[in-house]
Amino acid sequence: MLLPVRSKNPPESIPFVTIILITINIVVYACTSNGFEARQAVVDHWGLKGSNFDFIHMTTSMFLHGGLMHIIGNMWFLYLFGFAVEGRLKSVKFLILYLLAGYAGDLLHQAIFGAASPNVPSIGASGAIMGVLGAALYMFPHGKVTFFYWLRFSYGTFDCPMWGVAGIYLGLDILEAMLFGGKDGVGHMAHIGGAVAGLVICLILRAKRDDAFTSDTKAMLADTKDLNTLSRLELASLHKANPTDTAVTINWMYKSLRDPGGPKEECKQAFFQSLPRMMAEQEIGPIATCVAALNMPPGTVKSTVIIDCASRLERAGDNMMAMRFYEAVLKDPNAPAGDQEAAMFRGGMISEAVFKRFDSAKVAYSEVIRRWPMSPFAEQAKTRLAYVETQLAPKPPV
Repeated sequence: MLLPVRSKNPPESIPFVTIILITINIVVYACTSNGFEARQAVVDHWGLKGSNFDFIHMTTSMFLHGGLMHIIGNMWFLYLFGFAVEGRLKSVKFLILYLLAGYAGDLLHQAIFGAASPNVPSIGASGAIMGVLGAALYMFPHGKVTFFYWLRFSYGTFDCPMWGVAGIYLGLDILEAMLFGGKDGVGHMAHIGGAVAGLVICLILRAKRDDAFTSDTKAMLADTKDLNTLSRLELASLHKANPTDTAVTINWMYKSLRDPGGPKEECKQAFFQSLPRMMAEQEIGPIATCVAALNMPPGTVKSTVIIDCASRLERAGDNMMAMRFYEAVLKDPNAPAGDQEAAMFRGGMISEAVFKRFDSAKVAYSEVIRRWPMSPFAEQAKTRLAYVETQLAPKPPV
């Protein structure tokens, strides 16, 4: 017994279409079977045959399954390989590949066996799913798949690269197609046609391919589930494979800051390009730590970025770090007047409301009024200054 049980190639985006396809196939099976096998009348009417070879039956047959093991096996393979393939191609391209691979499998099967058996229906998503495997072979040739084996009294697991997985199943299909000539009830030629179609479609789309180092890194991450265990080079390879993963990007920068040579230019560019998305997806603390390290000397990072980080730190309750960021803006000789004004006023607010340093707040508010007397901040500063002065005024003896 040999069964693939896990793919160590996590999806790069949410695989909506794969999930929907699995759901549709299961619902259709539930509606067209008695639980253990499909109703023959449904198979005869909607299955694909040489006598009804058209687009409608090519489509409907793709969502029919003959029995419980048929639907379980197909959906398991779709889950194992579809998540990663859709994650790389994204949903629309993945759906097109899935359907075209299914049609290609049907065409090859009917071209070889259709005339000889015009009334024998063929059903199942196997051609489309083998198209997904063909796409996985193209994009992730070194991606690791864990197999469970059971040979008499020996059992266990081992990892196999995607090219090995494709070799096993396509090799078996070719061998069995030659041995049985389509008389074993399995659409081997549909499998082969679908797999070739999936590979060719990815070639036409020029889909990004992972090298062995990236696949090994993904496998390690799948085992540890901890980005902190990866090296700077491994994180860089993951970013190259999926630039939209902000968790990878921030960990790459964090590791690079601790290298003797500091972060490379490509790491800096990747960090700042993904910063807006990172702000929305990740906690501000680690981001602020990286930004603060990169902003040496003050002015290296744009003041607008520093202000944004500081305001988010305030909302997160890290007022001490926020104050340091505002101070960095004030030390930046190239910061626009508007940013310096905002930093001065917000620094005064933190001094007053959080740290109760009314003397520091008074200095900040007074400076806002002096340097930017016509700004909206100046009006607010006047109100806050009046309150601060009451707090600083000597209290009458009791």
